[in-house]
Amino acid sequence: MKVVHLLPALILAPLAAQPPSGQVLFTTHCAACHGSTGEGGSGPGLTSVTWQRSVSDAQLDTVIARGVRGTAMPGFSDRLTAPERQALVAHLRTLSSTAIIPSTEAQAPEIRVPFARLTAPDRDADNWLQYGRDFGNQRFSPHDAIDRSNVKNLIPVWSFQTGVPDGLQATPLVVDGVIYLTTSWNHVFAIDAKTGTEIWHYRRRLPEKLKYCCGPVNRGVSILNDTVYLATLDAHLVALNARDGRVRWDIEMGKVDDNLSATAPPLPVDGKVIVGIAGGDYPARGFIDAYDAANGNRLWRFYTTAGPEDPNRNTWSDDSWKIGGGATWMNGSYDPDLKLVYWGTGNPFPDFDGGARKGANLYTDSVIALNVDAGKLAWHYQFTPGDVWDYDGVNEMVFVDDLLHDGRRHKALLHADRNGHFYAFERKSGKFLYAKPFVRVTWAKGFDKDGHPIVDETKIPNYEGVEVCPGAAGGKEWNAMAYNPQTRLMYVPVIENCAVFSNYGVEAKAKGLKPGPSGFRYLPGQAYGKVMAIRVDTGEPAWEQRTRTPMGSGMLTTAGKLVFTGDAEGNFIAHDAENGTKLWSYQTGSGIRAAPVSFRINGRQYIAIASGMSGAVRGFTGAGAPWMRDYRSGGTLFVFALFEPVR
Repeated sequence: MKVVHLLPALILAPLAAQPPSGQVLFTTHCAACHGSTGEGGSGPGLTSVTWQRSVSDAQLDTVIARGVRGTAMPGFSDRLTAPERQALVAHLRTLSSTAIIPSTEAQAPEIRVPFARLTAPDRDADNWLQYGRDFGNQRFSPHDAIDRSNVKNLIPVWSFQTGVPDGLQATPLVVDGVIYLTTSWNHVFAIDAKTGTEIWHYRRRLPEKLKYCCGPVNRGVSILNDTVYLATLDAHLVALNARDGRVRWDIEMGKVDDNLSATAPPLPVDGKVIVGIAGGDYPARGFIDAYDAANGNRLWRFYTTAGPEDPNRNTWSDDSWKIGGGATWMNGSYDPDLKLVYWGTGNPFPDFDGGARKGANLYTDSVIALNVDAGKLAWHYQFTPGDVWDYDGVNEMVFVDDLLHDGRRHKALLHADRNGHFYAFERKSGKFLYAKPFVRVTWAKGFDKDGHPIVDETKIPNYEGVEVCPGAAGGKEWNAMAYNPQTRLMYVPVIENCAVFSNYGVEAKAKGLKPGPSGFRYLPGQAYGKVMAIRVDTGEPAWEQRTRTPMGSGMLTTAGKLVFTGDAEGNFIAHDAENGTKLWSYQTGSGIRAAPVSFRINGRQYIAIASGMSGAVRGFTGAGAPWMRDYRSGGTLFVFALFEPVR
């Protein structure tokens, strides 16, 4: 049975000797957040008929007694007796009928997104149907009603507060007037795109034991036909009815006990759902899975650490491949003509100690191209062999179909890596076209004739510590870049930083050195960001705008010759796509780590951004800095449109 959110933060007060009525209990403990009639305030409304029917009295009693993990709702088992909780439950059951504005049975309209719609985004321009809008992750919107001449008139038309703490990193989907938004702790909201009204709300019942890195985040859902797909913190893949949020099936991809979790949007591909796994910062073995979209049956699995069955087994020493990392914690791309899926893979484990896993450690820190029907490897390229700087390689792969290189046009794959290089490959063969640094890079001296990086051995972490550029944040973090085919520029959110890396692993232990921390520390006051435009044909910069804080938001570019992005201080910003000039900004009130989208309703163009940051973006330094202020902030979805005078 679906279990939905209930009751964030209540005010505690001592109870009278005689059990008070349910109304008194509600007024005393609940009304401050949920409103005097339960219709919502800082906490969610409790009057929805759909919600009331989806949760039993026993479940309500459990929530009141134990609280809700991942929200501000505390437990009351030590404050309210069982009879008092029963009285409160009975009162909650009356709220739908007594509310001044009662909620009704809510369903989205009939939703249908067959695979053919996903392959033709430009014929479906009103919507945003995939994480990167299209299978090539271009994040280019053909909408041009909002342009350089009028973007100054952009205003917020509505906002939606999720009420869920720990930040908001998702790119929402927009499907036929409905927005599907995920939050931390695996909540999914369906929202009316025109008004901001909640349609339905799914909340995952997560186990007490979880193992995840870097926050309880989720970066988005996917949709195929009439089903929404969610990858969860407890390493499950869940299929939800797009109309009402009810679970259709729920399968286990991996076990929390094996240090696995999932945070990325799945990739819907013609009857399949392809999904990656997180966990590479712990002893785990990464993989990419394909599941039958109709029933959740697993169709194939590709392991990202080459085991005994793989010809690249010799890139791992001993049995280090068994827990060698290689997480696939971001989204993939898909070429329907070649039937190839492209996915980035993460760092090997342990992060900074190459002595524990001698070799190149394939297929970590790589792009891998897999046949979509069988999951067989077509080609691969490794960005950072034997990575000892936590660079990962998971950042998105972006398609450019007419890249001009060496006098020829190529159907290309482009990637901006945390290791500081901007890459181009031929999509079919994996042929290396170029790699160009876009930040200061000291770990590599360049590339050989075959496109392999030449590592500077003096930059390998040791127990004394060595300064290396970029630091572990990049370069570029996971936040998405965007390509505009009109300007032929890639817009990249950039982090300039260096760090001191240390390794107290195998070598230090063999020498009997005093134990110390393996890892990195950033150089205080030196990190900053850039909004950067790169020429796709050459990999050379076209323009850049320096930002006060490192860039941790994704990008959107439009046919209106605009680039939208956000910053860690909460500013949502529009730049001129041709020269980078800042044209407009809006302060959202919390740091931005998500990416914007564009959509249309009845011919009117809207821009949406999810705002809400948990903790600091990696690479930020300095106690008391403004981007550190909202560590436990919740999330708000803002929707903007051009100002229209009232007539």
